[in-house]
Amino acid sequence: MVARAAILGAAAHQPGGPTSAGRRDYVAAMTESNAPEVRRGVPDADGAARAAAYAECRSRTRTLLGAITADDEHVVVPACPDWTVRNCVAHLAGVCADLAAMRRPDGDVQAWVDAQVSDRAEIPVAALLDEWDDVGPVFEAAIAKSPIGLGSLLYDVVAHEHDLAAALGRPAVREGSGIDVSLDILAGLVANDLAANDLPAVQFGDGEIEWIVGEGEPEFRVRASRFELMRFLGSRRSLTQMRTYDIDGDLDRFIPGLAHLPLPQVDLAD
Repeated sequence: MVARAAILGAAAHQPGGPTSAGRRDYVAAMTESNAPEVRRGVPDADGAARAAAYAECRSRTRTLLGAITADDEHVVVPACPDWTVRNCVAHLAGVCADLAAMRRPDGDVQAWVDAQVSDRAEIPVAALLDEWDDVGPVFEAAIAKSPIGLGSLLYDVVAHEHDLAAALGRPAVREGSGIDVSLDILAGLVANDLAANDLPAVQFGDGEIEWIVGEGEPEFRVRASRFELMRFLGSRRSLTQMRTYDIDGDLDRFIPGLAHLPLPQVDLAD
């Protein structure tokens, strides 16, 4: 689950790589007179932008779940196979409620997360969404003041928005500030993991925005839509799926710097 160590500790289409047409579009974008925006290193954190993107994601998630049935609440979320839809929403509400009230994890982050979910196991999704809406504005104000620590949780909610949509077979928004800021956050995780594993720089992008993180010149590159990059770098693609992306470099060598959580054992579709 996204919340485990990588994020909280710091704070229906078949997926796959781009088509050959997508590759041509990427090359064209990279060779046009308008050069892509290049974000080298870990981008600065904009508190107001992260807070606004969190609020937008919270609103979208409510809309996504507005008409679910009682049976839907018990559907297993493939990206988080230990959780049902209700459990995932309990996590989103619980993290927000605890941090808004300054109840931070004391050492064992996973036990903290598990308690939030178990404490809400009998609460229906509608009531969990109400709780999230009640505490959300307080938490978003805190994000604006602490964009690096609390703001990193934006990626958590965006990732779970798409996890929930995939579990229920519903469409979700695949563009916008939430995706772009999530990639900025993931750039920080990638930079840390590359350094921890003595790996050189990597580059990822879609031809319009390119992220370069790590030391030296990139020795690994991946090209895809920004949504697919978020899923690729967010441990939401199996190793088999990752191999289908448009990549240059040795994926096996760079996996320790790219996969911040255990990879899915089965392919995930969203």
